[in-house]
Amino acid sequence: MVIDRKETFLKSSGKIADPESQSPGVSRPELLAPGGSLEKCVVAFLYGADAVYAGTRRYTLRAQAGNLGWEELAAARHQARLWKRKLYVTVNSFARQEEIRSLPAFLEYLQEIEVDGIILSDPGVLRLAARWAPQVPIHLSTQANTTNAESVRFWADRGVKRINLARELCFEEIRDIRSWVSTELEIFVHGAMCISYSGRCLLSAALNGRSANSGTCTQPCRWSYRLVEEKRPGEYFPIWEDSGGSYIFNSRDLCLLGELGLLLPLGIDAFKVEGRMKGMLYLATVVRAYRAVMDRWARGCALGPAEAEGLEDLGRVSHRPYTRGFLFPSKGPEDAKSAPEVTYLQTHALAGIVRPSPHGYWEEPVGPGDPDSSHIIYLEVRNRLTPGTTLEFLFPDGSIRAHRLESFEDCRGARRDVAHAGTWIRFPVPFPTFPLQVVRMELNS
Repeated sequence: MVIDRKETFLKSSGKIADPESQSPGVSRPELLAPGGSLEKCVVAFLYGADAVYAGTRRYTLRAQAGNLGWEELAAARHQARLWKRKLYVTVNSFARQEEIRSLPAFLEYLQEIEVDGIILSDPGVLRLAARWAPQVPIHLSTQANTTNAESVRFWADRGVKRINLARELCFEEIRDIRSWVSTELEIFVHGAMCISYSGRCLLSAALNGRSANSGTCTQPCRWSYRLVEEKRPGEYFPIWEDSGGSYIFNSRDLCLLGELGLLLPLGIDAFKVEGRMKGMLYLATVVRAYRAVMDRWARGCALGPAEAEGLEDLGRVSHRPYTRGFLFPSKGPEDAKSAPEVTYLQTHALAGIVRPSPHGYWEEPVGPGDPDSSHIIYLEVRNRLTPGTTLEFLFPDGSIRAHRLESFEDCRGARRDVAHAGTWIRFPVPFPTFPLQVVRMELNS
């Protein structure tokens, strides 16, 4: 019911994020988004992703994400078909012997539910996938650190359909590799970066026994460190970056939205967004920003306006200082790969998620057919709300509609003065909304 209602509204209003609306003959890369849960998969599709990647708790490098159970993977695959999109499943951990023994049944299941691809990095897992899921395309993770055309050919000879190139490559290297191979290529364009080569880090395992290569990284590179000299116990010296040295931890977040004008003509097959452990606000904001720029390029329009709006919006989600990573030579401090700051930058927070009525129906507008008439909506609250808060409703086409929350009720109709995270409230808004719409609010406003 949620999906049908939302699709009907979006199509009729012209606000649906439709990645198929492009000029004929234009090669358009796939926008690949993280799906840390079943609901996040649907939100990614709603805001314009062509495909999502998701995993279960085992066999994935994001074991601490919400992840999906086996039945939820089947449900996600069903949603992908409804949207005419794709679902890829991550099996990209470096498997230990016990995991290898249990993998065949899981791989068989992925073929049974007809997922669109398996993302892996372990050669042993590749051998098993070829045997137990031979009909499912294989994608190679960035963890395999593919840095040259010969490596691409090596993996292609072993049945790999798509390869996510190593994040260490620069723009010229990616362009050169693309000119030498016909295999599908994929690159990361947004999200957190690891300080280690292609993410193969032992720091978490060494400090607290939780291995990044098994999906349980605790991100010790984000911790605050001090230097101590062994003969001066108790004297701690801060570690920072200055003109004479580089701070090796606390990597910045990758953001290539402003470089899509250079990347889109390369013929890369997929642009990937990191973030299976990120929240709904991050997912909706990032996906719709990249969708807007990619669609303008496909239609032959100037990218500037969409880039400017998108970059402004990306600054509103929780993030570390942005960098262009290794793709372009450093031109100054803004292109540094690491930052001395420990805290994240954040100006807005997730206010809530629009939900269908708990009574099993959607409240009709006061004036049917009038797009500016009041609707009674239900909001699942994610951060504390009080009367006077300005809510911003995010639409898939990149637009935002603001609404000042004058008053609200609980689901039983009782007036409330405060709404806490985890509760539901209802109130009228003067424009149409839809289930799973992401609503944000400015912090300290």
